[in-house]
Amino acid sequence: MSEEHWYSITRESVLEFVEWLTKLGYPNVHVCVTSRPEADIKAKLQNLASHCVSLHDESGQQGDINNYIVSFIHTDVNTRKWKPDEQELVINRLTERANGM
Repeated sequence: MSEEHWYSITRESVLEFVEWLTKLGYPNVHVCVTSRPEADIKAKLQNLASHCVSLHDESGQQGDINNYIVSFIHTDVNTRKWKPDEQELVINRLTERANGM
């Protein structure tokens, strides 16, 4: 399959493939799907899942996002030059608006 073809695959077609794969019922085939909690994804997959785990609203996830942003701001050549109050503003805004992602 060409590389260009992969770019044209839609979310709906991926969801349909996952549905088809799980409905085959092969005992040694296990499917793990991760995504944002989008309504269409939840609607399609919730009846197929044997286990569901949501980390979207977990405080640890928010902490991980914050830690990554802080690390980037303090190690990047360009952002290290920013004033401390500017760095803090960017860290806070990005962490807030990451919305779990």
